[in-house]
Amino acid sequence: MFFFLFAGSLLAAKQALGADKPVAWKPIQQALLRVNDQPVKNWNVYEESKKGDPLLLEMNSRFLLIQVHERKIFELAPAKIEHKGPDLLWDPAERPAEPLATSDWLIKDVGFAYRIGMRLVAENRVLDLQLPHPMDLRYL
Repeated sequence: MFFFLFAGSLLAAKQALGADKPVAWKPIQQALLRVNDQPVKNWNVYEESKKGDPLLLEMNSRFLLIQVHERKIFELAPAKIEHKGPDLLWDPAERPAEPLATSDWLIKDVGFAYRIGMRLVAENRVLDLQLPHPMDLRYL
């Protein structure tokens, strides 16, 4: 019994220490972004894992964390995000408590891409993001 309590406390301590580490976010190649049906000049979108959720959207010096399945967007402080080569480093523990007000969510598979759209209510801006499907090379 003592062994299980000791092992459990070690595991909890390890998770608590590892929770404050920044996570590497990798850029998604060949993605498309339109804001109010206009292309954006300086932007990029990043993913933490190959699942595509959550996403980190960079537009000029603005960073938005997009939680696709939960349909929430959080504005992130640029000072908390570090560029490391093509990747970004950001600690998910730094996420704000309250999401931005959004509406009109659209999450759709459009053939060769996933389309994610939403309206930022306070700014009355419509974001339309298209992410390419990963290539399926099993049949080649």
